[in-house]
Amino acid sequence: MVPSDYHVHSYWTRTSCANGHIHCMNGITGPSVPLGNSHFHYYNGLTTFDQGHVHCARGSTGPSLACPGGGHIHAMNGYTSIDHYHSHCYEACTGNEESSMLFKRKAI
Repeated sequence: MVPSDYHVHSYWTRTSCANGHIHCMNGITGPSVPLGNSHFHYYNGLTTFDQGHVHCARGSTGPSLACPGGGHIHAMNGYTSIDHYHSHCYEACTGNEESSMLFKRKAI
């Protein structure tokens, strides 16, 4: 990854079941953050509204994982915030990298 390679990933997953229900999570990561020969992304979002509440979920992805057809994905996992006396865990992979004009920088 070159320092000017700013890109984002979409993600979608379901949480684990807790108190008899699950939540869905989807969103877009932040731009790439260099890490040695790889990079990672921060993410921050809310779950779906189920059983009268939502949970917050935030964290950082793992380093990039090459896809056989090109591009790459990232693993992500963690726990939601505690709301209504419980939390949920989640584990997923992001979608393949997506160009974003918002984070695209011109070479100097």
